[in-house]
Amino acid sequence: MIKKVFIDGEEGTTGLQIYERLEKHPNIEVIKIDPNKRKNLLEKKEMMKKADLVFLCLPDSASREAVALGKELEENCPIFIDASTAHRTSTMWSYGLPELSDEYRNNINKSNFIAVPGCYATGSNLIIFPLTKTGLISCSHQFIIQAVSGFSGGGKNLIEYQNNNNSPFFYYGLNLNHKHLPEIKFHCGLENNPIFLPSVANFYQGMIVNLFLTIKDFEKETSFFEIESFFSDYYQNQQFIKVKSNDDIQLPDGFYKPNLIVNSNDVEINIFKNTNSGQLIISANFDNLGKGASAAAIQCMNLRFGFDEILGL
Repeated sequence: MIKKVFIDGEEGTTGLQIYERLEKHPNIEVIKIDPNKRKNLLEKKEMMKKADLVFLCLPDSASREAVALGKELEENCPIFIDASTAHRTSTMWSYGLPELSDEYRNNINKSNFIAVPGCYATGSNLIIFPLTKTGLISCSHQFIIQAVSGFSGGGKNLIEYQNNNNSPFFYYGLNLNHKHLPEIKFHCGLENNPIFLPSVANFYQGMIVNLFLTIKDFEKETSFFEIESFFSDYYQNQQFIKVKSNDDIQLPDGFYKPNLIVNSNDVEINIFKNTNSGQLIISANFDNLGKGASAAAIQCMNLRFGFDEILGL
């Protein structure tokens, strides 16, 4: 059965990628608003009335406004999948990272309000959530995360800036209050925000999120082999996630590059270790525009409609 989908904010980076993916989706018809009326609330409401599902690719305030508009339709209110940060910690919304647990997956399957995770939060949560929810590491632990993203992660403004300035690399979020921190803390059940240092480099898309640990950070004595086995077992039934450790990780030219996984919903969780020092880095490598945005949104749509999870991906 064909489902009708409206993309509110199709002209943005995430909206365009969702549209391009949905064009190839066998079970979806994208309905489009007149570009000259895209900010007209009455016209937008008419589009929502026709749609089975609406993707929101908007700033936070505009997403909240769009949801309120849809709820005015009462029983005709469409399913909403929101790519903004507006609803990621709301208990009234399902969090769109089904790999975290059966509970998260089941919530997506039946929810009419689904929040797509932030790109940095996607990588962070895929690493931290299994550790804290199983008690391997305490929720009071002070996690330290470093990440690098392609410049597309900043949307049109950063893309324009980078095209004009060609900056090789820069850190940002130096007030240690990045907008993805609340959803990391909330969903991983942390007592404190992680210390998080994001950065952008001169490539368009792709990203790496790194978590730094020592073997002493674990609640009970454990080995590197047990840590690797734990992650492999945790994600063994998740078709978009692969877990690798030192010997299995392919490093082109000997370097770990953040732009190797693009146009994809795949995530590689790579575990680098030094057995002598007891130090390890658990790293997530994926596409900031794929699993970090548009592909994740479509994965959630597939689950909600009962489609094959990989359709359009």
